[in-house]
Parts: sequence; C-alpha cells; structure tokens
Amino acid sequence: MIPTSGTVPTPGTPIYDRLVRERGDVPAEARETAETALQEAARALDFRRPAHRPTGIPGHRDL
Repeated sequence: MIPTSGTVPTPGTPIYDRLVRERGDVPAEARETAETALQEAARALDFRRPAHRPTGIPGHRDL
C-alpha cells in the first residue's frame, strides 16, 4: 500500500500542472537559482589563475 498523505505532486499530474499555473514552477526556479549560485561560487573560488583586475592608473601596465 502506498501512503497518500504527505506525498508531493509529480510533474505531469493534474494537481502539479494546476499548481504550476497558479504559483509558477517553483522547483524549476529553485534549480535555476541553485545552478547560478554554484557557477558564481566556482568562479569566485577558482584559484588556478589570478583574476584580471585593471588598475586604471595611467602609464601602469595592466597584466
């Protein structure tokens, strides 16, 4: 017997489709936000080579 209380609607079911229409696709938005955060963290923590930061000082050679 499969418990029915506390179950989460799955994509493709009528209740899930209705919730997406009413509230937006929250799981998809959360996945997208998490992926963006992971990419930003990976760039911020990439110590393989220094980031290029121009000094803006006239006559100074930027690397």
